[in-house]
Amino acid sequence: MRSPTLASILLFILHASVFSQMALGAGGRLQAEGPELVLSLEDGRVLRGDNLIGIRFVLTGQEGAIQVRIDGAEEDKTATGGPLLLYRLSIHSPNGEEKGPFCSSDPQGRSAGFAMPDGAGGFSFTCTSGAEGKCVRMGYRPWEKRDGLPLQELHRACVHMLRADYGGDNRPTTRNGTSVDIFDRFGIQTSEKADGMQFEGAWGGDGALCVAHPRIAQNITLEDIAARFPRLAGRLGPEKCSLEAMRAEPRAILFNHSYP
Repeated sequence: MRSPTLASILLFILHASVFSQMALGAGGRLQAEGPELVLSLEDGRVLRGDNLIGIRFVLTGQEGAIQVRIDGAEEDKTATGGPLLLYRLSIHSPNGEEKGPFCSSDPQGRSAGFAMPDGAGGFSFTCTSGAEGKCVRMGYRPWEKRDGLPLQELHRACVHMLRADYGGDNRPTTRNGTSVDIFDRFGIQTSEKADGMQFEGAWGGDGALCVAHPRIAQNITLEDIAARFPRLAGRLGPEKCSLEAMRAEPRAILFNHSYP
């Protein structure tokens, strides 16, 4: 049974932006403290976690605005780097009709996501099923600052790697369900290379620094990569792209194996 306080809050329609604008609304402000959503009301109350269940707000982006509702909150205690608060969201029509989950299911069967803070109280919202969310769960949290760890660059490199976005131009060439072994030079993730996997490439914040073999040859070849991205033309193939050589390249902060 909902408390009267929470029931009254259901009347609020808050406006948030997936492009890092602070969320403002009737009588309250929705912000991100790390990956956690926090609703500060004009009467001084501050709501978070389970107390946000039932809240509806509007996410706006390039494809327009959608109304979403927080249906649940739970801690992901398996995320590298510490627990991560996840939210289950559903999409609703302007008249309140539920249209389905905001997030698709991730490999663990959850339809959940979390806030990606911009450092100024604004946030985007990402799902655990997508590359951005997966990279955060691996420990690459771009909003955190740790001495000696370029977490923003690691997160960008991780997203490019998971998508096989070799040129860093947001043109992924991977296939859903493809296995990769990801590791970095800082030990946040270590190699768990499976039998048959081979070194695929080294990565920085702007994409691949070299490519030994394409992950999905049907989607892109080494010749295609050379033609699309001239900066990689001399860094393609196993003779010119090896793990041993790239460990000596300071720009290479992330590496991966995959099945050729």
